[in-house]
Amino acid sequence: MLKENIFVERLFGEFEKFSIFGVNGIKTFQKKIKNIFDKEEAEKYLEWFESNGGKLNFFYNLLEDKEEKNLFVKTILTKLSGKENITQEEKQKYLASREIFDGLVTDGFIKNLNSVTRKLKLYNLKNLGYDLKVYGARALLDKAVVHNQYSHKNCQTENGDYVIDGGGCWGDTALIFALKAGRKGKVFTFEFFEDNLNILKENFSLNKEVSERIFITRQPLYDSSDKTLFLKQACADITALTEEKFGKNKDVNLPDGAEKILFDEYNTVSIDDFVKKNKIEKIDFIKLDIEGCEVAALEGARETIKTFKPKLAIAAYHKYDDYYEIPKFINGLDMGYKFYFASYTPGGTDTVIYAK
Repeated sequence: MLKENIFVERLFGEFEKFSIFGVNGIKTFQKKIKNIFDKEEAEKYLEWFESNGGKLNFFYNLLEDKEEKNLFVKTILTKLSGKENITQEEKQKYLASREIFDGLVTDGFIKNLNSVTRKLKLYNLKNLGYDLKVYGARALLDKAVVHNQYSHKNCQTENGDYVIDGGGCWGDTALIFALKAGRKGKVFTFEFFEDNLNILKENFSLNKEVSERIFITRQPLYDSSDKTLFLKQACADITALTEEKFGKNKDVNLPDGAEKILFDEYNTVSIDDFVKKNKIEKIDFIKLDIEGCEVAALEGARETIKTFKPKLAIAAYHKYDDYYEIPKFINGLDMGYKFYFASYTPGGTDTVIYAK
């Protein structure tokens, strides 16, 4: 652990001397990490980084806050080294917050989620400042509730906001958005997997007063409407996407002896078409965490963004290009957005790009 921390401090110290995103920087960086990283994913990311690392300087320069710049660098180091570049104390502090949820279980009731053989406990979140009861997994609720995922001090849901919740999953984030938006606000949540919808609806039924201002659309968000996507629920919060109905994907476990499986078909909708069709008078906040389709959904929200300039909270950890393609698209709209960056896991993996 000490070696990793010295390594990080050295890179931070040398950052002013050379850009680690330049050609010479990559070569120097490779020498520094060759005996440290030990994960296959880090090797793949390093291979991508050699040819594309220069792009990351674009987002780095858009960030104004020094600490967020440092966090971004640290995140890239984590991806390249394959190790969490944090102290044991930092990690324990993060993990300890999850233990809070052990005291919030209501009667120890457990709900089975069929497709992923996962047990969900019912939590009462009142002691955490949210008058809600929800079925969930403590690791995911910890990010959403304790660490305020999709909420930044400079970019968050406010009273009266109309919110697009892209990636509704079990409905916990939609409920939190609805609480923050208040009685005058509305939340439009997008979820299409049946197992997720079953839990989402149960969570909404437990919180009827809040969920009255949440509206469900059972379609995936994309760059345009009426496209066919072939998708499979790999687990509760991971979606596998293929280009053909009978295919394969690294996130899906294939049956013994099978090379491919049958994927499900879903019809897409764009945010622009959704807003126009439903005559929604404004959009104040857009959150997207949709398993690698974030850029496509942004492209489908071009007119909505130009018209209303909503606050944006976009997950940026599904694809290697996310740290470039997401800010490039938003900045390219020339709307005067300012950018922010946050991480919701110790090693800087579950990251969100904010724009306001």
